[in-house]
Amino acid sequence: MPISFITSSAKVNSAGRKGRGIFATSVIPAGTTVAAFGGSITHRDEFSILPEYRRTHSLQIDEDLFLLCPDEDEPADLFNHSCAPNCGIGGNILLVAMREIQEGEELSFDYAMSDADDYDEFVCECGEIGCRRLITGADWRRPELQRAYKGWFSNYISAKIRQNSPAFDQASGQGLQH
Repeated sequence: MPISFITSSAKVNSAGRKGRGIFATSVIPAGTTVAAFGGSITHRDEFSILPEYRRTHSLQIDEDLFLLCPDEDEPADLFNHSCAPNCGIGGNILLVAMREIQEGEELSFDYAMSDADDYDEFVCECGEIGCRRLITGADWRRPELQRAYKGWFSNYISAKIRQNSPAFDQASGQGLQH
């Protein structure tokens, strides 16, 4: 029995140089939950010694906590990164269509929406106009991404953005009043 969910409107298919990916088998309306990631939670100390495959197919859900993919592939582990994504993060573990997705289109999200660590830095293969080329754990700090993905970052990354905002009072942990 799978521990993750993937919509019945998508399936695994070849994604060229990226390997495998998830593709829409019918039109998916904006706002549709297309996946829910499952797995086990591990602390950074344990995470850092895991095999690369387990680390790169996991989600960071807090500063020192990671949601690990299962030992064997599940379709939900095959969502690829894109610098022009059509899906965003809901909460910490849901993947939601940001716009209507057409049949045959690959479902993707920008890993900056969920990761703030260097465990999964790589050269991007998305081929989109405006591709960042190198994907890093610091991409969430980029103002243009914060504007483009407002409302689509994981709860963890959203909190980091608020904490790094000039309007955030570090002493109280609250936004400054104007």
